[in-house]
This record gives sequence, structure tokens and C-alpha cells, in this order.
Amino acid sequence: MKKTPRTCIIPFRVTPEEKEKIIEKAFTSYREPSMYLRDCALNKQIIVVPGAEQIAGELRRIGNNLNQLTREVHAGYVSAINLTETGEELKAIWQSLNALLQAAR
Repeated sequence: MKKTPRTCIIPFRVTPEEKEKIIEKAFTSYREPSMYLRDCALNKQIIVVPGAEQIAGELRRIGNNLNQLTREVHAGYVSAINLTETGEELKAIWQSLNALLQAAR
């Protein structure tokens, strides 16, 4: 199924307090404000999984480390990399994520 690009913009005004609440709610549900508002307007179910923010942070740190390693390999600073530790970290994060999803169901 091909995804249709979102090209239309709907501007609207809110108070500074409303804006703050919208952004807070959007990030509480782990979404960008545009995704959050679109889902609210289209009556889609928004599920908040407590603890997902910590897991997302761990995944971002691992992603940053992998990007740094990739740059070093491409620059020729490193010729071989052992990703065993990274694999173990990803396995632990995957298990934590599965546990959170099971608890949310």
C-alpha cells in the first residue's frame, strides 16, 4: 500500500497555554504534535505506554554510537568492530519493550 504524502497545511491559532498543553500531551503519547493532533481529529486511538520514553532514549544512544562507529570505519580510523556488546544491549532493550507492550495489553 503506497503512502499518500501529506501536502496540505491547516493553520489555526491557540493561546500559549493551549500550545503548551498540546505539545505536552503529544510528547506524553510519544508523538510529534502534528501526528497527535491528526490522530485526535480523526478519532484514532492514542495509546500511551509508560516506560517507552526510557527505552526510546536507550535506542537513540545506541543509534548514535552506531553512527559514530560507521563514520570511523568509513574514515579509515577503524578496520574491524566487535558489535557483540551492542547486540546484547539491543537484545535487553527488545526484551524490555516486549514486556512493556505485554503489560499495556
